[in-house]
Amino acid sequence: AWHLYVIRLQDDVKLSRDQVIAELYQQGIGCSVHYVPLHQQPYWRDRYALDAARFPVSQRLYERGFSLPIYTRMSDADVDRVISALRRILD
Repeated sequence: AWHLYVIRLQDDVKLSRDQVIAELYQQGIGCSVHYVPLHQQPYWRDRYALDAARFPVSQRLYERGFSLPIYTRMSDADVDRVISALRRILD
């Protein structure tokens, strides 16, 4: 999908996805969680009593993945700013 730039935090990253997103937000960089697995969707979760433990792969992707900003007018300087901020947070 060319309209999303999704990354997955490696398992050795100590921060949670939400912590990384919050840190980026504090630096003026908005991110989103675009992948919410079916077993977390209220209708399916509640109707079929779905437990996240039954779906370890999709649950882990949900917990570790998020989308970085990408838009048509994003300049190279904007890209560099996002990369630099993410590197600072993860180092």
